[in-house]
Amino acid sequence: MEAEILAGPILRRTTKNRVCVWLASSEPMSLQLTVMDEQERALGLSQLESLTEQRVCLGANLYVYLLQARSNNEEDFPLDTLLFYRLDKVDLETSQRAPLFSEDEGAKLVYGSLPYPSFFIPTKLKHLLHGSCRKPHGGFDAEQQAHLPDALSHGHTLLTASCNDLEQRPSVLLLTGDQIYADDVSISLLAMLRQKSLTLTGKQEMLPLSDSDLSSNEHLDSSTIPLHGRKQVLNDKHNASGHDSGFSSGESENHLLTFAEFAAMYIYVLGNLPAWEPVWDWQQLAELGVAEGAKEAWAKQLEPLSYFDNTLPDVRRLLANVSTYMTFDDHDVTDDWNITLDWYEGVRKSPLGRRIVSNALASFWGFQAWGNDPDNFDKDLIFSIKQHLNDQRSEADIAERYDLHLWKSRGWGFSIPTHPPIIAIDSRTQRQYDNKYSPAQLLDRYSLDWLRVEWAKLKTGQKIDADTCPVFIAATPVVGYSNVENIQNTALWLTGKVESYVWIRHVEKLFNMQGVLTGWMVNKLDAESWSSNKEGFVRFMDTLCMPMSIKRCVFLSGDVHYAFTAKASYKHIGQELDCYQLTSSALSNEPDAKQSRFLENGTKDKDGVKIHRHWAMSASQRWTTEVQLLQVENSELRVNAKCNLGLVKFGNGVPLSHTLLTGNDKLTYRLLTT
Repeated sequence: MEAEILAGPILRRTTKNRVCVWLASSEPMSLQLTVMDEQERALGLSQLESLTEQRVCLGANLYVYLLQARSNNEEDFPLDTLLFYRLDKVDLETSQRAPLFSEDEGAKLVYGSLPYPSFFIPTKLKHLLHGSCRKPHGGFDAEQQAHLPDALSHGHTLLTASCNDLEQRPSVLLLTGDQIYADDVSISLLAMLRQKSLTLTGKQEMLPLSDSDLSSNEHLDSSTIPLHGRKQVLNDKHNASGHDSGFSSGESENHLLTFAEFAAMYIYVLGNLPAWEPVWDWQQLAELGVAEGAKEAWAKQLEPLSYFDNTLPDVRRLLANVSTYMTFDDHDVTDDWNITLDWYEGVRKSPLGRRIVSNALASFWGFQAWGNDPDNFDKDLIFSIKQHLNDQRSEADIAERYDLHLWKSRGWGFSIPTHPPIIAIDSRTQRQYDNKYSPAQLLDRYSLDWLRVEWAKLKTGQKIDADTCPVFIAATPVVGYSNVENIQNTALWLTGKVESYVWIRHVEKLFNMQGVLTGWMVNKLDAESWSSNKEGFVRFMDTLCMPMSIKRCVFLSGDVHYAFTAKASYKHIGQELDCYQLTSSALSNEPDAKQSRFLENGTKDKDGVKIHRHWAMSASQRWTTEVQLLQVENSELRVNAKCNLGLVKFGNGVPLSHTLLTGNDKLTYRLLTT
C-alpha cells in the first residue's frame, strides 16, 4: 500500500478552522484526513464527497492531494494543544477504512512516543523556523573543506528534543525561496529524474521550438540531450537551429525542462519516499550518454549529494509535523527569473523558454503553492494545468492557455492569521520595469494594493492594534547587507556614467539597445536587491508605514547565501518604520572560501551601523534608513556564511532572538526590542 504514495504527508496550512495535509500518489485513492486530540477523539474530518476538489491528476501516474479538515462542530480547533492527524484509505462502496500507512511506515512519521504525526495551533507565535536555498549538491564548508548535511534536517533534531514541549516546539516552518535549484541539478540526480519522470506522466513531453503546432518537427525531445549538455541547447541562438530559450543561468548544464522532471525533483527533495536512487556510478552515467566535461562535475557533486540524500528521511518527518508554508524565488524556476524587462521579454517570446517557465510554475503550484492557501487559486487556473498535463494530443490551443494562465497568474502571495500575522510577498512575478535593462521595482502598484488588501483581511479577522509587529516574507532581504549592496549599486552608477557618454549613447541607439551595458551589469552582479531600485524600495516602505499604518515589522528573507540579523529604521515625510531584518541562507548552498572571508571581514565595524540618506531638493523626496548589523551573542561575528536554518523566538508578538542552527553550533542574535 505504501508504494502508492510518492511524497508526503506534509502538514500545510493550519488555522483555527481548517487543517490541510498534502501528499502525492501514483494512483487515485479515496483518502480521508482526521484531526484528533490527545484522547484520539475526532475533532474534524475532510469530506469524501468533495474529494475531487482536493485531488488533482497531474499525469498518468501522478495525483496530488490537499486534504482539508474542518471542525466537526461550530467550535474551532483548540489552540495551544497538541493535536494529531490520521490518514485513512476509504472504500466508498463499503465505507470500510484502513490506515494509509502500516505501523512500520507510520513510525517513520512520528516523534518520540507520540502515536501519530502531531502539531499545534498557537494563540501567539513563540517559535518559528525559516530557511531558503536548498541545492541538493550544495552542502560544503569551504573553510573546513568538509561536506555538510542539509541544514533543514536541523529542524528535525529540534523537534526530536521538543515534540512534547509546546513552549519550545516551533509551530511554523517558512521556506522562503529556492526550495529546488531547477537550473543547477547534479548529473547523478538528473539521470534518475529523467528516468522517473516518464513513469510519472507516462509520456515524454515534447517542448516547443516554435509557435506552430507540435505535430510539426519544431519541438525538442529533452531525453535526446546528453547529461550535462542542456546549457548549449538552452542558449542555441548562435548554432544551427537558431532557437534560444532566453535563459541566463551560468549553471544550466542539467536544467530541468519538462513538467515531469520538475515533479520528480519535488518528490525527491520532499523526502524521497519511493527511495529513488541517483545514478552514483560513473560508468552507468557514461552509458546513458554524457557531454564533455561531465566527469569532472560528477566527481565534485557526488559526495555533497550523498550527504543530502542521507538526510531526506529526517526532512520528511519534519515536514509531516510542522505547519509548512512555501514561497518561490528564482531558482525554483531558473536563475535570474524576471531580473529585467529584457530578460522577461526574451524568455516570453521564446516558445521553449516560455514553456519551461510554465512547467516550473505548474509544478510549484501542485507541490508548493496550493497548500499555502487553497482559496487563492481559482478553478480556471487549476483546470488549465490539468487540461494541458493530461492532453494526449498536444493541442496548441490548450498549450497556449496553459502558458498564458500561468504567466499572468497573480495568486502566489498569501497571508497567515497567526499572532503576529504573516504575509508572504511575491516579488518575482509582480515587478515593475522602468525600462528594458535597469533593475526592476520588485513590487508594482497592483501588488502594493494586494498587500493592503491582505492587511485589511487580517485586521477584520483578528484584533490587530498599533503595537502589532507583522512578519513579511520577502525572498531577498529588504534591508540588505550594505557592504555587498553598496558594491553593486556603485558598479551600476559607474556603468550609467559610462553610458552617458555621447558616443556610447549613439552606438546603443544605433542598434536600438539603449541601456544594454547597464543590463549586462545587472545580470553580471545579480543586482536585484530592493536597494537597486530606490523608487521601488521607497514605494514599498511608504505603503507599510503610511496607508497600512504599520509602526514596526519583521522581514524574513533568504536568497543571498549568507545569514545576518539587523535592526533598522526608515524615515520619510514625518513617518517612521522600525524593522528587524532576519536573514537565513542557505540551507544547502554555501559560498566559497573567498566569498566567506569577504563577508566575515566586512562585518568588523565597531558598531555595525550604516546610515543611508537620499538627498533631494524637495523635502518630500528625502528619506533616511539607519541599519544596525547585530552581533552574534558572545562573538564579534555579524554575518554567517555557513549553511543554516533560522529559528525565531517571539514574546508578546515581538521577535526576541534569531538563532542560526548550523549543526554543531547555535549562533544567537539578541534583538533590541522597543
